[in-house]
Amino acid sequence: MATAARILSYAEYAAIEHPVPYVLDLGGAGHRLLLFGSRHTSDPTDPMFADLEGRFRAMNPTFALHEGTPPAIEAEREIAIRRHCEAGLIRHLAADCGIETASMDIPLPVEAGRLRRHVSRGDALVFLVVRQLASYNRKTLRMDFAGYFGDFFDLIAEPLGLGSIDWDLIGREHRRLLGRSLHPQAITAVDTDPLLRRTPLQRIASLSNRMRDEHMLRRLGEATRAHPRVFAAVGVSHAVMLEPALTAELRRPA
Repeated sequence: MATAARILSYAEYAAIEHPVPYVLDLGGAGHRLLLFGSRHTSDPTDPMFADLEGRFRAMNPTFALHEGTPPAIEAEREIAIRRHCEAGLIRHLAADCGIETASMDIPLPVEAGRLRRHVSRGDALVFLVVRQLASYNRKTLRMDFAGYFGDFFDLIAEPLGLGSIDWDLIGREHRRLLGRSLHPQAITAVDTDPLLRRTPLQRIASLSNRMRDEHMLRRLGEATRAHPRVFAAVGVSHAVMLEPALTAELRRPA
């Protein structure tokens, strides 16, 4: 995709000051995309969620996209946010108004397989698990830890070429890669922050996010051409980095 070359680099992104949330309202020829760039939080009192919901209802979208694996649809707004962050609210609002949703993200098994083309099996395993731990830890209403990660391990084991995944294996690979023990409860988003690029996991994150941004660009373009009004929510850095490429993609003839 030629327009993917217009996705900002991390050096370009680091030079930009931007508000959070960061909202893009794009479209033409009877099609509109509103991309809501959010901070990842599960605090339902954060005014960002009222902003997101207000824009969603004002737009009255015909289709909605979210980041990450599709979460369960929760009947209560607060539970949707506390358990699944902005993706949970998108699914909750879409169910309330009777529209379909989808993830704009690379499916986890596909991402795991793609990472294996660039890094070792063990490095990919540690990165994916640490990133998922950060996501789990920021939620204020967490699901059962063993069940949550059991399902996650089932998604990534086969594409990583592993018969099974357990915490002993992850701990060994983590010590090998980073030289220290893994403490799951202490993991935060900093551990896989692609802007920092100081550790192996942060460097893998920059590779992963580039692949994800290219996938998101394609999915957003396809959805906007297929539906009159598309509402999408994604982490703010993705929205800012995608803006020039997305603007060019939506100008491209179908």
